[in-house]
Amino acid sequence: MNLFYRSIFPLLVAFTFFGVFLAGCLDAPDYPKALQPVDYIEIMVKQKDDFSTTLKVYPSDSACIKAKVYPQKYQNDLAYEWYYSNEGKDSLLTRNPEYSFYPNKSRTSIPNKLIVIDEEGNQNTFDFTIIINSPPVLSDSTIPVNKDTIYATKNSAILFEWYSFDMDLSNGDTLFHILEIDGMQYDVGTITQVKQAGLESGSHSYRIIVYDLYGDADTLSNKTFFLVDTLEAK
Repeated sequence: MNLFYRSIFPLLVAFTFFGVFLAGCLDAPDYPKALQPVDYIEIMVKQKDDFSTTLKVYPSDSACIKAKVYPQKYQNDLAYEWYYSNEGKDSLLTRNPEYSFYPNKSRTSIPNKLIVIDEEGNQNTFDFTIIINSPPVLSDSTIPVNKDTIYATKNSAILFEWYSFDMDLSNGDTLFHILEIDGMQYDVGTITQVKQAGLESGSHSYRIIVYDLYGDADTLSNKTFFLVDTLEAK
């Protein structure tokens, strides 16, 4: 090998490598770009009332989900694809800005993925979860019963007991309670039975409030009872 060939050999290798690298770059497909004119997109859901960004629905009524674009002038310039996605497989549900569904039907009809596409093919993907939640319910059966008369002393521990239930308890939901006596609220957590001492003789009011992990709640109207102090009676 002559010296001239040996001197340009590294250059030939370098240019060959660069050419292959450049060709590879030119052949590689471009990634979809973000929707440049759009500031952001909100996913909102409605069930009876107005649309909300809180993606929570009750199982008993139909619901509607939509994508809201900001600035709103671009709302009609984009395409919307709603999917149910599971284990990497996407099932197209509709191509519309809005989509109506029934929460109590098959889970596969409830969207959890949205792809928004502009006229140039740029796109944004949104993964989300719609919470299907049944609100808790309080039984009207309580202790003391409404308008009850209790004979005790100020130092006696008066029993307050109530019953609550929720269709979602088997799915990991939890119920919390507030006991309100004479306008004073006591956060008693998950228990449904409390004993309270120190009540004066006379009329008292109380009520129960129950709420779940997702903020849905139920309450009973005020109930009253009359405490007769047995020591005073003597």
